Amino acid sequence: MKDRGDPPPRCHSGVIESAIAGAVRRLADNALSSGVRPWDLAELQRRAAGLGEVSAARAVSVDENVLVAELFPGGQRIVFRGVDHEWRPVRFADGNDVSIAPETTRRVGLRGWGPDSVLAVLGVAKPDDVELEVVSEDLGQGETETSYRCQWTEGRRSILAEEVKNEIYDGATPYSTYVRRVIVDGDRGVLLTGRDDSALIIEG
Repeated sequence: MKDRGDPPPRCHSGVIESAIAGAVRRLADNALSSGVRPWDLAELQRRAAGLGEVSAARAVSVDENVLVAELFPGGQRIVFRGVDHEWRPVRFADGNDVSIAPETTRRVGLRGWGPDSVLAVLGVAKPDDVELEVVSEDLGQGETETSYRCQWTEGRRSILAEEVKNEIYDGATPYSTYVRRVIVDGDRGVLLTGRDDSALIIEG
């Protein structure tokens, strides 16, 4: 039986080392977008642009929720948030401040489908002059991803709502869909992802 005081699996040394190595690699390749929250991305990319060469990185502190890694030879430090079984880069540390803003999650019901359904969940109204965009991408091996999206800005807020449909043209595999909504407001934001009649909202 697992002891109540046992640390979560993400605190194991192998998971920590893998998270740090992966973050450093994505920083160097400018490929962070898939591994961070949308509202953390722009500042991470800006700071990463001035890093220079990174020869090594190691964890300097870790608890159940926050991991701090130091980069060499420059000495910059990256703060990670513990999420489920992994670590997500959040920001570069400024001085001794390695705090991270709280993040909340909740599950809600969805009514209808498509971009309008995710906008309705939190009462966001789409401007009349914003049109639906359809973007399709060939993923190879007979798989196609099609996004039906609306996106616009309101002051410093950027808003994206979309339905994504994946199809494999093999005559046997059914297509799958999910909906997503992203609001980025400076260094804060809201991410919604959903399937069928429910969605998970993450606010940070």
